[in-house]
Formats: sequence, structure tokens, C-alpha cells
Amino acid sequence: MQQRIQIGINARLFPTNWRPILEEIAFSRQQGFASIQLPGKPSGLNETHLGASFPNVVAALEAAELAPMLEIVIRLNANGKTEDGHTPIEVLHANLHAILALKIRCVHWHLVSAEPISSAVNDALEQRVMPDFVTGVDVAAKHGFRFGVEQNEPEEMVFADPSHVAALLDDVPGLGFVWDFNHTHPDHLSAFQALIPRMTMLHVSDTPLPKTNYHLPVGMGNVDFVDYFRAVLEGGFTGAAILEIGGLPKSGGYGRDTDEALVDSLRRLQDAVEAAM
Repeated sequence: MQQRIQIGINARLFPTNWRPILEEIAFSRQQGFASIQLPGKPSGLNETHLGASFPNVVAALEAAELAPMLEIVIRLNANGKTEDGHTPIEVLHANLHAILALKIRCVHWHLVSAEPISSAVNDALEQRVMPDFVTGVDVAAKHGFRFGVEQNEPEEMVFADPSHVAALLDDVPGLGFVWDFNHTHPDHLSAFQALIPRMTMLHVSDTPLPKTNYHLPVGMGNVDFVDYFRAVLEGGFTGAAILEIGGLPKSGGYGRDTDEALVDSLRRLQDAVEAAM
């Protein structure tokens, strides 16, 4: 029986660890991943970023039966714009050609502050980008993909508080929620689990809770994946869980997204999903 949670890979298309997308697709197919997440760009994802033409990427994705997803990390100033002066919706439009050409199924924004901000400034920033989310949902509905938002770790602030995420979802019908296990402090667990009906995708990696955002290979932290998966399954979730390991220099997870670590994490996650069912 096909699992209702399909484990995917975060394509290693980073400046310090770049691999041609066709190689990532071939690796994913060989190891049994079910989906692959690509990185949107502030100026728009293009064939140069991928290392292959869009038609060739689509052909490879379809042959591998991989569902393509897109994450757009957007660093915002307090005015709700990027360093280049673009709003989140303008960044979405810049990536729209790639979204349509690559037949992306789910797109989400991961908004982060470009500099440290106060709670008051953060609250104002979150309100400032609300119309962008409304328009983003309309764009997604028009073009046939799902659109969502990812929460941040508590230190990052922007849509890190579960009550703020819940308020955003209440105010923007049709907006999906991408829940990152590794960003979730134990004190916020039940509040984020209450949002399971709105979840369109998961991000999964390990972290030494209560510390968050380490993005470690599964088994190197203490996230209870069986418990987390059981909750989302009981809540009716079905979809992709993108394995995002590699981490940050501060966490010691940096550079850990090796082939071996990805394969081992995949197997552990598959076992956790089976145990949760």
C-alpha cells in the first residue's frame, strides 16, 4: 500500500554544494524518493540555476515519477521588500515561468527578516505582507498549483509564533501551511498540530530539542518522528515530507547532506511513517 506521506529530497542546488538537477533526479529515483524540492530565486529560477533545460528537467521528473515542489526563501526588510526593492508577490511572479514550465505542484514562501528586528517591527512586517499572501493564493488558483507559507524557528520571529501563523491562515482562506518539524519548539508543538487541516507539505529533519533549526540527519537529534507522523496522519494529512538536512555552521549540521546521510534518513523516515500508521 502506498504511504500517505511521501518522503522527498531537497535538491542540493546550493552555492557551496551544487549538483546538476538531472543528477539529483537520478539519485532520487534510484533511492526511492517520491518528490523533490527546488529553490526559487529572487529574480526567478532559470535553466542556468538548474544546469539543464526546463523540458529536459520535466522529462526526467516524469520518468522518475517525482513530484516537483518549490520553496522560495525571501529575505525582507522591515518595509516588506527585499534588498532589491521587490515585494513577495513580485518574487512569486518572477518565478512563475519556472513554476509553470516545470509543472510545480506546491509552492511556498519561507519569509525571513534580513536583519534582527523587534517584536513590534515583526508584527508590522507580518501585517504588511498580508495582501501579498492573498494575491499569491489567487495566482496559485489561476495557474493550478498549491500555495503555502512555512513557519520559522522561534529566534527568526517572522511567522514563528503559532498564533501568528493561525491568524494568517484564518485571514487568508486557501493558503496552505508547510510545517517544519525541525523549526518547532516543544512548547509550540500542540499549537502547530492544531493546524494540520491546513498543511500542504512537511519539512523533516532532526534537531536536539529544545534547540531548533539544526537540520541534522534523522537519528542525530531527538525529534519523535513516529509521534509527529501519527499526529498528521490522524489529522488527515497526505502529501510530501521534504527531507531538509545539511544544517547551518552554528549547529554542526553544515555539509551533512551526503548521499549516505540522505539514504539513511530516508529509510528511517519510511520506518517511522509505517510505525505511525
